[in-house]
Amino acid sequence: MAKVTGPLYSMSASGKIANAMVFFPWKSLAVVRQWLKPTNPQTESQGDTRLILGGLGRATKPVADGSTYQTNALACAVAPDTWVSALVKYIAKNYMYDSTSFEAEYSEYAAHTAKAEFDTKAAALGLTDFDISYKGTTHKFVAGLQLYETAKYGCQMYATDNTKFNVAPYTTALASWNSSNVDAHAANMTS
Repeated sequence: MAKVTGPLYSMSASGKIANAMVFFPWKSLAVVRQWLKPTNPQTESQGDTRLILGGLGRATKPVADGSTYQTNALACAVAPDTWVSALVKYIAKNYMYDSTSFEAEYSEYAAHTAKAEFDTKAAALGLTDFDISYKGTTHKFVAGLQLYETAKYGCQMYATDNTKFNVAPYTTALASWNSSNVDAHAANMTS
């Protein structure tokens, strides 16, 4: 039900009248528009996108304010993007953009020699698996993969511009990382 101040259409109104009109404030204006039934088809493609974006967003949660990782990630962000949105955009645009690329990233992570250390450190950092029930991918966005993606971002940024993430372990190719590199990455995220 719409809440009206003053005669209808004169002062202000907010809310819905039946399933016909919606009144709301927008940029200090009183606006009315047709009511549209919200849709959420939950297609596999939509699920894949939500899995990727949601998993990448969760991957940044352990990063402490002022940490080495955050400081370097901030240097990679271009205004108006935050460092988190810059990270998510870069990964989603360059190598995790659909179900096929997500599964390729999962396979790369699963075959990594330090996979067990990624899994252990991800759990220690409080990362948890993320899943969408209507996704088209085979795998969920596991915690170890979330940590792996933040490491890969650091390595990619260093490879692109060696003034960014110019600190161990990101100066070492990710394929060559061992458990001590993963430990250093986790330490950079928290201190």
